Amino acid sequence: MKFLDRLLDVLPWLLATACVAGSVHIISVLLMPEVAPRSAFARLLAAARAAPTTQTGVAVLPPAAPGAEITPFEDPAFAEGVCLFDLSKGMMRVVADADPEDYLALSFHARTGRVFHAATDRSAIKGRIEVMVGDAGQIEALESQDEEAPPSQVRVTSPTKRGFVLIRSLAKRASDRDRAEQRLRLVTCETVAEPDS
Repeated sequence: MKFLDRLLDVLPWLLATACVAGSVHIISVLLMPEVAPRSAFARLLAAARAAPTTQTGVAVLPPAAPGAEITPFEDPAFAEGVCLFDLSKGMMRVVADADPEDYLALSFHARTGRVFHAATDRSAIKGRIEVMVGDAGQIEALESQDEEAPPSQVRVTSPTKRGFVLIRSLAKRASDRDRAEQRLRLVTCETVAEPDS
């Protein structure tokens, strides 16, 4: 009986400790992308500043090397480029010509690294991928001004003001690396002025 009384005295404290520990764990996991000093956005920002940026706004990243990957799970068969965006300066238009013979993929990421849109050469309309990225207000203003998007254009709402577009081009053989990088250089990332309300 004494053991049961002691257990009942300690049980609320054990439950409270478990709840606090669980809450701290969940909150820390959810906050990590926001407060991590070496987040995907920070690493790509540093890499984009160090990499040569094309006239079209794409920074071609160096080839993946073991232990020196910029993003997780990099595949050395892909040439990669990045476009950083800041929607406080205006919407971003990303345009890529697609060739069914050459794999090209674009993934749109929030500042935290979360993917909010993706497109590949298979989703191209008449050989062209065109994506307009804006925040909710910018996309709404664009749609009120021009209710129907051009046939090849996709309009996407970004969950954050800043983010990045990761562009991947497949080099089927090591000798195709230069050609894959050239495809990255042909992708256009440009800031577009917001439509007048």
